[in-house]
Amino acid sequence: MSEGVATVIRQLAKSGGGGFEWYKESCLLRRIEVRMRARGVGTLIAYAGLLAGDPEEVDRLLHTLSVRVTGFFRNPDTWLRLREVIVEAELGREGTLTVWSMGCATGEEPWSLAMLLLEHAARAGYPPAGSIRVVASDVDPIALDTARAGVYAKPAADAIKQLIADPPGRCDGGGFDVGKAPREVVSFRRDDLTADTVPPLSAPADLVCCRNVLIFLGREGQRRLLAAAAGALRPGGLLLLGRTESLVALPGAPFVPVDVSHRIYRRTA
Repeated sequence: MSEGVATVIRQLAKSGGGGFEWYKESCLLRRIEVRMRARGVGTLIAYAGLLAGDPEEVDRLLHTLSVRVTGFFRNPDTWLRLREVIVEAELGREGTLTVWSMGCATGEEPWSLAMLLLEHAARAGYPPAGSIRVVASDVDPIALDTARAGVYAKPAADAIKQLIADPPGRCDGGGFDVGKAPREVVSFRRDDLTADTVPPLSAPADLVCCRNVLIFLGREGQRRLLAAAAGALRPGGLLLLGRTESLVALPGAPFVPVDVSHRIYRRTA
């Protein structure tokens, strides 16, 4: 990593934005330069100095670095396959169902998971809706504020109806609100998912979704993220990655494929 980029990342870490040392430098530099142009700063070293005295700029940079393309039930065919696998695996039969959305961005993925699992529970008769938990993590505080609000543009309702015939939530005024039932299922927290220690979930996960996060990381960052996912899952739990992602960064990964085309894997004992 060049000294200029490294200086910015060190200053970001001092301000509470750790973990970016594991990102691909090309991705970092493009996005740091967006903020440099916005602030009229000509060098990386000067921009690091600006970060030291401007907490709001720290949050803006975190948001710029963390932005990922997302949406409700993005890649619907993968969600349809995940629904089938959840049924086949009888997730929740033991009475609880715990899911972790890693790198949740503005929240569309965890809200989609909540809706899918509530539908599964209604159809299968298990687990009780009150025993479903979706934990959603991201490093970006601005994105997390959007996620917690749970209000999106009206076209979100159309995307949801591709998978859920009678979805929760409502269109009101200029937007779509995810509704009460998903809000009782999902909780959000700020995490650096590449840290040496990531706070554990309250129970072993039955499903971990980590889609389109690995593609932004170098090999060591990928290894850390996959290790955190593996450590969170119970034996037999499911891992869902993005379509262009793989387990190659975690040698001896404790997973077997369930559906390689949709990047669904099962944790071994």
